[in-house]
Amino acid sequence: MRAIQTIRNSVMILLVLSSISSCNQKEKETIITEGPKPATVEELGQMNRDFAKALVAKDATAAANLYSEDASLLPPNEPIVKGRENIKNYWQGAIDAGLISASVNTIDASSDGDLGYEIGTFKLQFLSPAGDTITDIGKYTELLKRNKEGKWISIYGMWSGNEPLVSQEQ
Repeated sequence: MRAIQTIRNSVMILLVLSSISSCNQKEKETIITEGPKPATVEELGQMNRDFAKALVAKDATAAANLYSEDASLLPPNEPIVKGRENIKNYWQGAIDAGLISASVNTIDASSDGDLGYEIGTFKLQFLSPAGDTITDIGKYTELLKRNKEGKWISIYGMWSGNEPLVSQEQ
């Protein structure tokens, strides 16, 4: 009788331990999660489409808000522009220089976690003081990060025109 009681208790202990082990395994499985899903090309390109709209609307503040607070611009033939406020002033200068249109086209984009990139082409048009339309066509690279709200913003932007600079003396 005592042997049967010992076997019964052993079986009960094994069942309890097995049940606890199973619960712990399920708990571990739910703790292991995948990182953020990679963003689509459409999502990553939205920052620059919004940027072009802000420039055309002559809203340098809206354009600058698409950059992180500590972002940097790397414009062609100019020093690095650091920080959102300086970026706002930079784009206000472009608007004040007679910007009349801006468009972008994403060529490639990808992300890994909360970091991503976009490569594309741009077309900017300015109205010169003489009334001529000046067109700048080129390419850009944007390094992006996902902010707290899940929106992709720029941390580094670099671009260059496809044509060499025209001298002011010509």
